[in-house]
Amino acid sequence: MSHSNSLVAFLRHYGPIPASDNMYDELIQTEIEHYGIERPIDIPPARLREVIDNFEAEEPKNVILTGTAGDGKTYHCRRVWEHFGGDPDEWRGGTKAAELQLPSSGKHLQIVKDLSELTVAEKERILPELADAVRDKDTRNIYLVAANDGQLLASWRDFAEARGGEYYRDFKSIEGMLVDEKTTNKDLSLLLYNLSHLDGSEHFEEILTEVTEHPQWRQCEGCTLLSEDGSTKCPIRINRDRLRGTDEGISPFRHRLSELLKLARANRMHLPIRDLLLLCVNIILGDHESRSLLTCRKAMNRAESEAYRETNPYANAFGANLRPRQRQQYQAFSTLEAFGIGRETDNKIDNLLIYGPYDDEQNYQALIGNDPYYGCSAYRNYLRDYLEGERENLGEFMRALALQRQRLFFSLPLDSDLSPWSLSVYQSSGTFLEFGKRLAAGDAASRIAEILVRGLNRTFCGMMIDEGDRLYLASSGGDGRGRIASILNFDIGVSRHRRDPYLDFGLAHDGLTPRMMIVDPAADGDSVIDELELQITHFEYLMRVAKGSLPASFSRQCYEDFLDFKLRVIKHLMPIIGDEPRPNEISVQAVKVDERGRPQPDNIRIRVGEI
Repeated sequence: MSHSNSLVAFLRHYGPIPASDNMYDELIQTEIEHYGIERPIDIPPARLREVIDNFEAEEPKNVILTGTAGDGKTYHCRRVWEHFGGDPDEWRGGTKAAELQLPSSGKHLQIVKDLSELTVAEKERILPELADAVRDKDTRNIYLVAANDGQLLASWRDFAEARGGEYYRDFKSIEGMLVDEKTTNKDLSLLLYNLSHLDGSEHFEEILTEVTEHPQWRQCEGCTLLSEDGSTKCPIRINRDRLRGTDEGISPFRHRLSELLKLARANRMHLPIRDLLLLCVNIILGDHESRSLLTCRKAMNRAESEAYRETNPYANAFGANLRPRQRQQYQAFSTLEAFGIGRETDNKIDNLLIYGPYDDEQNYQALIGNDPYYGCSAYRNYLRDYLEGERENLGEFMRALALQRQRLFFSLPLDSDLSPWSLSVYQSSGTFLEFGKRLAAGDAASRIAEILVRGLNRTFCGMMIDEGDRLYLASSGGDGRGRIASILNFDIGVSRHRRDPYLDFGLAHDGLTPRMMIVDPAADGDSVIDELELQITHFEYLMRVAKGSLPASFSRQCYEDFLDFKLRVIKHLMPIIGDEPRPNEISVQAVKVDERGRPQPDNIRIRVGEI
């Protein structure tokens, strides 16, 4: 009988397999016992400490946990139940709500595991009591409720509209808290935590550590695929090691995955913890031949036949081991696939992949030839046929080339001269992340800001303006949406100057996404007149425009977003810095561009005679 590790069998239940409902917190405890897992995959709940501290207080507030499925709402509830002495068997008994008494306040804590699971009759009973507790009318009960945003608002709206008055006002307050991402409201005894607003990249780091450093990997000892010196031929262990990194430093694979998740978050693509666990497991266990996940037996077969092309972890990150229809069911894969890694490339990298063995042997060996499992051996035969003029297997060669681009994206050293982001649709992603870090640290980022302003000027004016120190707000007359905007409305600085409005850059509420703001220093507290968050698509648009190119895929929606911003800003600035009209005279400025790309405002005065 072949050697097996029960941890591998357990991890499969977190991956994209038909039995994936085992990933739910309500059922995972059964699997832990079944496989004899010494320690569960335990990710510290993001808000657990705050929730427990609240319920330990003498005057606790009600708590509502919202977020998408898989964000850990039920997990938080179970941990609170266990912390205050709740019976684990009672929790697993299938009840939709549970009750226990809090030691400090003496109140009865009512825990609703999932609001969406309640029947209409159960909601009609619980919601009035919850509403009274939130309004501090119920001195006996306090609530902990898990609910996704839509269910919470829909259920509370129906109840509040039927009751009217103060109940409806409270509903509008809660709705506003969700929209404005606020945790508290001075008029309500409530803490509202949206678990979807947390940084998925930080959770992913914790998940990777929990999975790759789990103590039960020691069960692999004694396997014929594991040598005494620690080396291995097992594809499961190989893929795990790629995520762990080395003694020399962090794994580039792990680092780039975290960066992709940060970018996804900045582009409003949230991945819950459940999806992050699925992604991690699929990277390690994904198997293209079976269109599923590896078992220890399958891993043995792949190693014996050296079929490592079937277990490629870099392709597994995009769900390539699954059939297309199955892959589309999982948000983790569609989110990463949106970056186009493998489909995009540049001449430097493709020249290295195709001609490197002959023209740049040193770099080729360092970046491609040094990987005996997923590097040159995975596409050597296709490359030989291509270079010899054989075109019968051209499709296979192109697919193999795309896999090598994916591998390079995840394996290029962090200090490489080659940019991994040239293999992505969002080629300015590295600059985006750098800009966010500099803004967060309060460091100077004038070089990046200047490029962004240049892109804005070219968008606003429709001309190849090279100016990056001032922002030119121009229109073409009419509704101001003409492609060539030559009538200059305002030009403002990019740094604070006296008491004039200026353009500034900061971070959005998520602490990651840059935002550009028009600030009026003459108002109290440097009032922000208007602002626009630069999601990764907006950022890429401006960077490409500033460099003189623009693919059609980015143009339309981004162009409209920036035009709307421009028109709003012009409207706001009119009463602040608009010129006083002169009698019998119309004064306008036309903006032109000189041979150096510098804007040149030209005053035009038109006298209007009496008719």
